[in-house]
Amino acid sequence: MDTDGTSLSEVLDAADTAFAVTDTRCCVRWLNRVMAELLALTPEQCVGRSLPALLVGAPDGPGERDSADSVVVSLRTGTDQHRWLEVRCTQLNDGYLYRVSDVSRWRESDVEPAERDEWQKALIRMADEDPLTGLLNRRALTRELERQLALGGDGALLLLDLDNFKDINDLRGHPAGDRVMCTLANVLRDRLGAGHILGRLGGDEFAVVLEDTDEATAVRVADRLRNAVATIPVTGGVGTTRITVSAGVAGFQSGESWQDVLANADLALYASKDGGRNRVTVYEQGHYADTAMRVTVLDRLRNALTNGGLELHAMPMVKLGSNRVVGHELLLRMEDGRQPRLGPGEFLPAAERSGLVLEIDRWVAGTAIDALVAHPYPGLRFNVNVSGRTLEDEDFGDYVLDRLAAAGVAPGRLGFEITETAAVTNLAAARSLAQQLRASGCRISLDDFGAGFGSFVHLKQLPITGVKIDGEFVRGIDYGSRDTVLVQGIVDIARGLGVSVVAEWVERATQVDALARLGVRVAQGFHLGKPEPLSDLLARPHGTWMRSPRLMPNAEDAGEAMSLDAQNST
Repeated sequence: MDTDGTSLSEVLDAADTAFAVTDTRCCVRWLNRVMAELLALTPEQCVGRSLPALLVGAPDGPGERDSADSVVVSLRTGTDQHRWLEVRCTQLNDGYLYRVSDVSRWRESDVEPAERDEWQKALIRMADEDPLTGLLNRRALTRELERQLALGGDGALLLLDLDNFKDINDLRGHPAGDRVMCTLANVLRDRLGAGHILGRLGGDEFAVVLEDTDEATAVRVADRLRNAVATIPVTGGVGTTRITVSAGVAGFQSGESWQDVLANADLALYASKDGGRNRVTVYEQGHYADTAMRVTVLDRLRNALTNGGLELHAMPMVKLGSNRVVGHELLLRMEDGRQPRLGPGEFLPAAERSGLVLEIDRWVAGTAIDALVAHPYPGLRFNVNVSGRTLEDEDFGDYVLDRLAAAGVAPGRLGFEITETAAVTNLAAARSLAQQLRASGCRISLDDFGAGFGSFVHLKQLPITGVKIDGEFVRGIDYGSRDTVLVQGIVDIARGLGVSVVAEWVERATQVDALARLGVRVAQGFHLGKPEPLSDLLARPHGTWMRSPRLMPNAEDAGEAMSLDAQNST
């Protein structure tokens, strides 16, 4: 500071009121003796830290109406003690000046002495506690993390997030979900022990600030908590299940901000979710790069959805023996003209995690219906894929049926494919959508059949019209392997239930012969026909869409056939 600034700081430092100067990001540049004492830190520990984080409730800058606007916040000073503070924030040339006055006596004068103890306890709960679990709330936990960083100690932040918690709320109701949250909080508190800071960030996400703890120790703590959670039974009207949590760990040092530490732990948590859930992941630099790539992919996908960069390719489903095409599965491709070119395996997982897939599935269904309207040939039939997220979209079925009715398209010309794994994860939602669409005449197929546990049970529970045998069972069907027995069983059961069967991943002529001997009548794969742009298919003369496609040589000679055919689930 210059001479005048130094003189002013001396005056403020001698005052009985707390003062602090921050930059425009609210990080402390200077504070007086009273402010440091108020925060229970030294001035050196406070410099560079976030004042609104250390003094929870302090504004992030001057009020919009008047630079002299003030807010009243509470500060916990002991186990059962709080102080009321009036905080004023004034604009400086290159930052903010905070003035904090203790108004506890004035506030307490409004409360009768007999009510003061209860009032103090309620104040503590409102200021620091999560009302459902009694743990520290997000603001209090953020404050404790910032204090640890200010004190200069190393440690780790642990984030825990329940896997598939939405299913508990949907199947058992929100009261059951609240009970799970409270039980989980008690288990975490008991297993964590004293000396660590546990809080609930919100929803089904919890956080632990581990003081003086290295990453290896933090991982052991996280695994201990994860294993403890796995023992919690969830009971209700649909039986008893077990819950699991995913965890992310981020070490921290005094030079970091609480925002960066929380972001790093969140990236690690995301990696655990993406890696299959029910696991612990330690933050690495690569997680940031992965997230940056995912954001870039989503930006491209949103732009493609808005500006016509998405395209449907049609893959023929062929009747074995006659080689006549009985329908086409529509596969999504991104053709936005940008590099690198992204395949479905690169952009669809990001779309599903973000929720953008809800819009994409509607675009696919709407585009298919528009094509059926423009080409009313009855033999032209399409199958489109439905993501697991769209199963949860309660309005999707109405959207499809309204579009079909308005267009005058026979519902039987449009089929929907639901992967078995998605159906298992969202069984109630899958059943509801399948019932609605099938009742109106649409076809419903269970894709990748055989890949999930208890596949034949799903034939009983889901009102489907067909199954698609998972390609893993077709891969070695012509080698006399166990796949032959399994496929024969699927065909016999499907025939008994009146359900159609389609085999995927047909790459060789010998597979066609083997499947035909087992009673499979329809198949698809690169040997039977490659996907082609839907626009090219529809540009052909009327009625030629059902003609036998040009058979390809064995897929081994086709190069990319195997990798692309494996991505045919949209």
